[in-house]
Amino acid sequence: MKLSEALAPIDGVGEKVIDTTEEYVKKADDVILGRVMRIMDHAPAFVTLKTLADAGGISASLSSIVSHPETFKAAGLDMALDVPTMSFEIWTLICIFQALSLAKSALANNGNELSQSDITALAMSNWVAARAIGSENPLLDTIIVALVSGYALRNNGNASGDATIHNTSLQLMSSFTTVLSVLGSVAWVSHKIPLLADSASVVGLLGLASYHVMATREGNGTVKMFVNAGILFGMLLGAMEGGFDLSVTPENLMKTVSRIGTAYVAWEGIERFRAALMD
Repeated sequence: MKLSEALAPIDGVGEKVIDTTEEYVKKADDVILGRVMRIMDHAPAFVTLKTLADAGGISASLSSIVSHPETFKAAGLDMALDVPTMSFEIWTLICIFQALSLAKSALANNGNELSQSDITALAMSNWVAARAIGSENPLLDTIIVALVSGYALRNNGNASGDATIHNTSLQLMSSFTTVLSVLGSVAWVSHKIPLLADSASVVGLLGLASYHVMATREGNGTVKMFVNAGILFGMLLGAMEGGFDLSVTPENLMKTVSRIGTAYVAWEGIERFRAALMD
């Protein structure tokens, strides 16, 4: 008997062992290692999202979500209009939608749903947003957040497009910080003009005029309309607080004009959002 014939059964067993091992290794790649590698693909966005949530005092457990919108509002940004504290709850929505997006992409059966450029855009947006909290130059850093968070949307044609689970967080962030940036810029410019610097009522009217332009411009997507409607509704509630003083004084006249203007701009913003939902 030749040696090769004697070793044939052993070779057969060896090949079967190798084939079986390779088969199980491939299954391990698909089930475990592939998932781990894909989660690591999303790590930059997960890490910066945690940084943003920590900076804003947002935390979550199986039973509840804790948020501190006053942390974002207390960032020191001077604005032409008072954006209600409750509007800053939008940062909690941003974190929730982004966490869902990252999880869905990382765990999808057919590979990552987010591209590497999408993940980088999320990570950069989270980083600059976290950096803006407590910034020594809040207006500049808020403008940077608006520009960075809108970058991927503008380049992918989603700035005013339909909302998806993967672009909603950036649409919310970009829309909200754009409002803050415009109102902050109006206040900054007004403070540089001596005639306006000491007239809060006039600065407020300039802020309302600017917001009216933002809320009624053509091309606003549903998410941007939602953000505008929410902020304006909160502003309207704030304007109605304290009742009405019917005495005829310059201060009360300006306050009445401001309330009427707020009501009109709020109606425009809310009505446009309602129409968008109904269409």
